[in-house]
Amino acid sequence: MLDLHTHILPGIDDGAADVGQALDMAAKAVADGVRIAAATPHFDALPDWDRLKIAVNDLQTELDQAAIPLQLVSGAELYIDPQTAALPNIPTYGDQGRYVLIEFPMREIPGYARDAVFKLQVRGLTPIIAHPERYADVLADPNCLREWIDLGCLLQMNSGSLLGLFGSQVEETARILLAHDMVHLMASDGHSTGRRGMTMREGVQALEAIVSSAAIRELTETIPKRILEGEGVSSKTPKLYRPKRRFWLFGRRRAGR
Repeated sequence: MLDLHTHILPGIDDGAADVGQALDMAAKAVADGVRIAAATPHFDALPDWDRLKIAVNDLQTELDQAAIPLQLVSGAELYIDPQTAALPNIPTYGDQGRYVLIEFPMREIPGYARDAVFKLQVRGLTPIIAHPERYADVLADPNCLREWIDLGCLLQMNSGSLLGLFGSQVEETARILLAHDMVHLMASDGHSTGRRGMTMREGVQALEAIVSSAAIRELTETIPKRILEGEGVSSKTPKLYRPKRRFWLFGRRRAGR
């Protein structure tokens, strides 16, 4: 498997606190079947792309010395604001200048987000929206993501969302998105060895009850590999989500009269 969203770099953001914890995270990932992981710290924690790439190389050296067979790839999680696209150095996976992991504010996807995404695309970048199942706007209406897919964005789901890590509503929304072809890849968004761990194996086990084995390979291997190689990713047309009518509410009200 490939895990393209982790906070494994030590001492950068709210991820691994030190090298020891980063090595523990890596060892757990390898035991789960992950062979390549992207180090994607919050870019605003250290907005220096060159220094981040050096930090990735330094941690790779530590992994090699500890005989932990995990290959690291440079990246970052870019918080979208009106000035994002004007940054001189946009962090992209493997520094290939093709795919960039972006994050929206949790409470509301701001109106300027569409313009920011368009400006990134003008620079030849394909935005990958991190953990869409956690945004309030998506929880309210999963269909709002169809527009972002139509605009050319890819969507990355957190494995922990399927495990109830962020609550039952996020878990339900994650399942809805998967069932309606609104997810392109799954990653751990791992921050530690504890509650916010690199839970790819557990995530795959949850996927087995929702999608086919072929779809699981696409979410965890095929599409992540194409992203790291800078190749194009074709996606299915997202299906319209139609909420089920809750007839039981009507029955309860009548019975209570």
